[in-house]
Amino acid sequence: MRILELGKFYPPHRGGIETLLESWSEGFAARGATVDCVVAADGPASIHETINGVRVHRLASFGMAMSTSLCPLYLNASRRYPPDLIHAHFPNPLADLASLLAPRNLPLVLSYHSDIVRQAGMMKLYGGLLKRLLQRADAIVVATPSHIDCSPWLPAYRAKCHVIPFGIRLDKFTVDAAMTGEIARVRAGAKGLPILLNIGRLVGYKGQQYLLEAAAKLNAAVWIAGTGPLESDLKQLAADLKMADRVHFWGGVSDRQLVTLLHACDLFVLPSITPNEAFAIVQVEAMACAKPVVNCALASGVPFVSRHGETGLTVPPADAPALRDALQSLISKPQLREEFGRAGQARVAAQFSEPVMLDRYWKLFENLTRRCAA
Repeated sequence: MRILELGKFYPPHRGGIETLLESWSEGFAARGATVDCVVAADGPASIHETINGVRVHRLASFGMAMSTSLCPLYLNASRRYPPDLIHAHFPNPLADLASLLAPRNLPLVLSYHSDIVRQAGMMKLYGGLLKRLLQRADAIVVATPSHIDCSPWLPAYRAKCHVIPFGIRLDKFTVDAAMTGEIARVRAGAKGLPILLNIGRLVGYKGQQYLLEAAAKLNAAVWIAGTGPLESDLKQLAADLKMADRVHFWGGVSDRQLVTLLHACDLFVLPSITPNEAFAIVQVEAMACAKPVVNCALASGVPFVSRHGETGLTVPPADAPALRDALQSLISKPQLREEFGRAGQARVAAQFSEPVMLDRYWKLFENLTRRCAA
């Protein structure tokens, strides 16, 4: 099977979708497929390389417009790298146009990661193109049922929608002897206080301000890992709340540091306040480390990943008092934290592991290519 992956960027670019694109591409290649992955380059020169069996084509880009690379070679990707099946990722205008310009007899699988939220105004112009794309797709894959139910676009195409949750490599979260010592060292920095961890970009919709406000009156340490434009504002808020001595901003962290922090914390907090947070794979990573999760009741897939009363607690978004109550409940009940952590780890193994995700996609691809051949 020849598969054409249409993405935005590819590792070493960092990001949730980039990590998943690498997992899909390498996973399909390991199953015997020829995989061409087309993404935008960082500059005006194309780069072609083979990485772990995946033929990665970083095509020449001439800047950005509205968060989209200006990459003209991308549009005829299906003719440059002829596939048996196209796997595209929405939202990405380049992939959308390339999919619509591809030969009609090629099956198209559209992984629909989220609705367009931040640039909602442009949907007046883009809506027609999106409608054509959804009509053209042979299968639309979403990560949770909420992606369909909460979308203004997908309910009309429910018959061709498939729910395949994102998956992670569980072996990345195994603790070795060296990491055990590092976990103990970083925990010592909290001086015996329970540790509340958040990992994410420091931007408004991530809601870190509500975590700080909620934790101001709790006897707990707050760790925030990530970078972004609100870093100085959040540090000032911690100082204003007279909790700067209990809040540690880790900045950008490596993959190994991320695993260390997840194992070192007592519970993971996802205080995101808008559906821009469509899934939050970092929840899955925390659950893989047997940590309970406190998240928010967003109109997205977030509450589907970590379930209220099963793997953690879910509170209303942008509600610091409710978040404080949930955090205090788990801080005061270590046995409940342990029960939620074990349940979360089991849920990840059953629903959110990379092999499970790849197997589900592979079966879908085989069915579509067989149907097309017939």
